[in-house]
Amino acid sequence: MVRYSTIAFLGAFCLAAIPARAEIPSFTLETAADHPLAGKVWSRADGDFVSAEAVERAVRDARYVLLGEIHDNPDHHALQAYLLGAAAADGRRPAVVLEMVPRDRQERIEAHLAATPADAAGFGAAVGWSELGWPDYAIYRPILETALAAGLPIVAGDAPRAERRVLAREGLESLGARRIAGLALENPLGAAEDARLLDTLFDGHCGLMPRAALAPLVAVQRLRDATLVDAMIAADAAGADGAVLIAGAGHVRKDFGVPRYLAWRDAAAPVVAVGFVEVRADATQPQDYAAVGDDGEALYDYVWFTPGRGAARGDPCAKLEKRFEDARKQQ
Repeated sequence: MVRYSTIAFLGAFCLAAIPARAEIPSFTLETAADHPLAGKVWSRADGDFVSAEAVERAVRDARYVLLGEIHDNPDHHALQAYLLGAAAADGRRPAVVLEMVPRDRQERIEAHLAATPADAAGFGAAVGWSELGWPDYAIYRPILETALAAGLPIVAGDAPRAERRVLAREGLESLGARRIAGLALENPLGAAEDARLLDTLFDGHCGLMPRAALAPLVAVQRLRDATLVDAMIAADAAGADGAVLIAGAGHVRKDFGVPRYLAWRDAAAPVVAVGFVEVRADATQPQDYAAVGDDGEALYDYVWFTPGRGAARGDPCAKLEKRFEDARKQQ
């Protein structure tokens, strides 16, 4: 069981309060920055656009705040930092749970904060960010700067890679009955949700892997979502004022992601999920996006539209196909 030291929960000696009303960050990406949806926020409850201030209020009122990104989009991380500031307003101290750091690296976080409590610049190197396969730490740094300036607890959130590998080979049973129950993994998502999760993984692998081969990854995704929730609840129980999750948008979906496990484990706690979604040139209405849908069942409480990286991102499917081809050549 991961334990969080007093040092980790102090987070920093620099406890300067974050202003209650920070400026909404300007977009840095130019692709589709003039799109009619860019910068707008769709509310699932209202079925309409709402102001950024409305999202801030929801964030302040929630025990658990879920901020879902596209990993390589710097504007998403700037907005996460902005909403984290809102969550930490008025002296509140929620934990910041990072999908990007596996839970078995919590000691690295604590060691870094013990030595240099306010050092956001060195955080990436301290936790071995570059070896974990995430985009450049520099685009995540605003989140850590906000967190450490407010003295927030920093918590490693993801399931360790070794555990994920074993589970992919052996299934959920490899966790043992006690851990399965503790993570609420005995609860079924539902046939429709299982199918959507598998479809999401299939699309995420560009159709290059058959669905049958992806079945083990469904269990891995469920473990990761459940582990993120476990980290949030453990941080709250250890003295934080709730938690803010920084994770990929797929993890914070209301249909099969983190919100399901929070509902099973802490049903009374207010939760808000914000999904940051890149606009497309051929889609100018909110209902054109799966994140909003046309049935009123948006995947997030709030969908915040942003520019995307466009051609600068390249073709992710071509990159994945090359990875698979290189792996086959090495066999």
